[in-house]
Amino acid sequence: MGCCSRACRSHAWQVAAPRVSCFRLNGVLLRTKFQTKEGSFLSMDTRLGDVMPRDVDGPMHLYFFLLVVLSLSSISLPPVTTSLQQASLASGCMLTALVLLCHIAARICAKQIASEQIDARLGADLLDRQMNAFRWLGLGIVILCLAGFGLANAAVQAPYLSDSLFLQAVVLLTPGLTITVATWSAERYYRGLTGLVENHPSLHAQYIWQRVRGTIAWLILPVLLLLGMTDLIAGLPIGEASAAIITTILLLLFVPLGLPWLIRHLFKTRRLDTETEQWVDEIMSAAGLRRTRIVCWQTGNRSFNAMVAGFVPPLRTLLISDRALNELPRSELSMVVLHEAAHLRRYHVPLRMLTIVPGWLLGGCVTRLGEEHSWAMAAGSGIAIVMTLITLRIAAIRTELDADVQACHMATRIADRVPNVPRCYDDASDALSNALLRITVESPSARKASWLHPGICQRLANMRSHAVPA
Repeated sequence: MGCCSRACRSHAWQVAAPRVSCFRLNGVLLRTKFQTKEGSFLSMDTRLGDVMPRDVDGPMHLYFFLLVVLSLSSISLPPVTTSLQQASLASGCMLTALVLLCHIAARICAKQIASEQIDARLGADLLDRQMNAFRWLGLGIVILCLAGFGLANAAVQAPYLSDSLFLQAVVLLTPGLTITVATWSAERYYRGLTGLVENHPSLHAQYIWQRVRGTIAWLILPVLLLLGMTDLIAGLPIGEASAAIITTILLLLFVPLGLPWLIRHLFKTRRLDTETEQWVDEIMSAAGLRRTRIVCWQTGNRSFNAMVAGFVPPLRTLLISDRALNELPRSELSMVVLHEAAHLRRYHVPLRMLTIVPGWLLGGCVTRLGEEHSWAMAAGSGIAIVMTLITLRIAAIRTELDADVQACHMATRIADRVPNVPRCYDDASDALSNALLRITVESPSARKASWLHPGICQRLANMRSHAVPA
């Protein structure tokens, strides 16, 4: 690991000229253009990422998961006697204070940069740390609003909410979403104050919607949709047993069939150009994954990313971000595609889903055993959440490492049939390593291990350890 760390540090990026940031990866020189808005007080030599908070990446997967799970699980905490009006007022005051605090922090950072008290890089890093702190602090505030102020219990007992799981979930998710949106709003406000963007209400709202749409919406909307359908089924003139069977079947069908369709339409996508689409389709077909829909994930050329939504053909969809398509060389792009193909071939998605089952079964058993006590449901939910965090992390890390190695092996098998695919394991691992370093070059924190992804150095070392001896 020490050798790998030195190798990663040797790929340090440098600035070569005004407005152009240059990065060197394994001898490959990368240039990223960056221009400031006219009228900005920033230096024209400012590097990309110097004056804007980084987009959330690995650690935020854990944050979004905890935000949704803790919000929905707060209903299991011991009840607090209060009315919905009182709980809403107390929660509203708390959330309003945090919203104001986020925007005040953004304004202070921008003013310090304008007065040259701190430089642009330090200001952006400071705001980034503050917003992350507000988000994680927000998890505690969510529990305070829902459990301490009694908002969760009041929502369940309110006459017009008690019969609707959908409406209850909306109330439970509101505090967490408010905090998250407030941090994104503050980041946009900061960019406007520094002159990077125009501070216009419509553009501000559009930015926030794009952040919601590209991050947490894919997690929240399926939950709300399923709860809404559960409400509809519960309203049918059928028995409880029949309703439970229909709900179970609906859930089992929604995950492999409905969720991929929802993600494909939730994310902003378009078709690839004909040549690239045919080439990627050849790679997927050669890997044994015919009938996979391939689309370009439009991120405004901001993000390097790729993902597979679903695992059942022909509904499964491979999404490749526009920046990956525009900036990755074909050999590296082919390895990114094969990495996603390896997830499908090795059934990693169903395996990850199965790993969370034991935790929730154990939580259910704890709740059942202590059902006479007020803490039983809370204890069961807590155990289920902790077990899910542990088992899902173990499964995710192992499947990511496995997908890297399998992608390299697949490349050697299909190189004779598809152009621009590395022909040997060493070339394939080098191409995938370069791609991993390239896509994280602007965000060193993305190279560290996160909840669902191993560190870049660990991935590079793992690929080298599986190299076939000459």
